[in-house]
Amino acid sequence: MPAHRTNDSALGALERPVLAWLAPRIPSWVQPDHLTILALAGAVTAAAGYIGSHWSLEWLWLASAGVLLHWAGDSLDGTLARMRDIQRPRYGFFVDHTSDLFAQAIIFLALGLSPCARFGIACLGLVAFLMAFVYSLICVEVHDTMRITYFGFGPTEMRALLVAGNVITIWGGVFDVRPWLVPNVSFGPISIYEAVIVILVAISIPALALLALRERRHLARGDPARIPPPRAVVAPES
Repeated sequence: MPAHRTNDSALGALERPVLAWLAPRIPSWVQPDHLTILALAGAVTAAAGYIGSHWSLEWLWLASAGVLLHWAGDSLDGTLARMRDIQRPRYGFFVDHTSDLFAQAIIFLALGLSPCARFGIACLGLVAFLMAFVYSLICVEVHDTMRITYFGFGPTEMRALLVAGNVITIWGGVFDVRPWLVPNVSFGPISIYEAVIVILVAISIPALALLALRERRHLARGDPARIPPPRAVVAPES
């Protein structure tokens, strides 16, 4: 299990004090597993809000509440375990990251079933998330370190963008941002969610590829290939 966690979240300066304030105020009967369940319930709530936005964009308030619940449960379960010194490294690692996997899939797929984003583009965002997730797990095996964020962007930033998109959409509707991005191209309207997803995917996948190439060079130097000794030549019998 990873001995270290790398988390250089751009919103960390705001998030960490909030978590430090909330964790001691959680009732003693609440356990980390309860918060993990809360995170999954938040993801399901967010999904219900996105699907419900077909009937009214006001349902996006429910989606935002679900995203916030998901953030609270997912961020506080480990924080609470560390504060109370009741960590269960193998169990916690498995439960936390398995629930994250299902929660993010639920949210992205529901976003694709909403009027906010086309299903294919939402799935593209999910693919990028899964690539970063799997790469982080590979780094656990190689470096005994779990990387939570990349270039300051991680789950907290993703949730903040979702809530911001929800609020903007409730206020102004699902509007087309294509005139501001590619005004002379006619391939249909582009929502603010779709624009952000495509931009993030266009940045994150090449960035992961560059990180992987750099890591390969680093490992090649530290773990050089072994050259087998030459075989002895046996003279043929006369």
